[in-house]
Amino acid sequence: SSMAPALIHQSAASAHPPSLRSCYTEATPTETSISTGLAHHLAVGVPLLEDNNGVLELPQPQTRTPVFECAFWFLGCGYISRNQDEWTTHCESHFRGEDPPQSVQCPLCEWHVTLEDGGESWNARMHHVACEHTMLGQTLRTSRPDFGLFHHLWCKRLIDDQDYKELRGGNHNLARPLGNFVETNGRERRRDREERRHRRQHVTVTRLSGPQ
Repeated sequence: SSMAPALIHQSAASAHPPSLRSCYTEATPTETSISTGLAHHLAVGVPLLEDNNGVLELPQPQTRTPVFECAFWFLGCGYISRNQDEWTTHCESHFRGEDPPQSVQCPLCEWHVTLEDGGESWNARMHHVACEHTMLGQTLRTSRPDFGLFHHLWCKRLIDDQDYKELRGGNHNLARPLGNFVETNGRERRRDREERRHRRQHVTVTRLSGPQ
């Protein structure tokens, strides 16, 4: 025949179909790589087991007991306690029977509340500070000045004019402790009567001048 023979071109891929085994091997990690990768992933952040008389157990989590600092640290009070109820009672004693402010704020964040009952407002503040800050390990070292509380203490004559002036001027850690209580062995005792009388006389004299 005068017609040239037809040439059929076949690609290498069609001539040699891919092996299912080799394809699976290339697309899927080997058993060794799966085991290694999974072990590395699981090992991150997983506590090691502890041997307890031949029994492997998870280690007991180490929790720190929160330390509650006096809310009136700026008056020179260094009271601290690990008991929340005692801490609450101590801080309330700084009001010396006067009503707490109706409007309160957190010294560590933007939280604030205003209630008709000052006692309820103060309790809410204490609960907030305890649960949202102290129990999480935060301290009052970074607290901001509470000028509203300063003013309330001055209006109730719980601090004198000089103290109020210093607090407003930026001295938020008065050198001399104030208040009718001092902490002794976890309990509070009243100061002697002579010191209280001297304190009242001092307040009576200075209140006439008014803050400058």
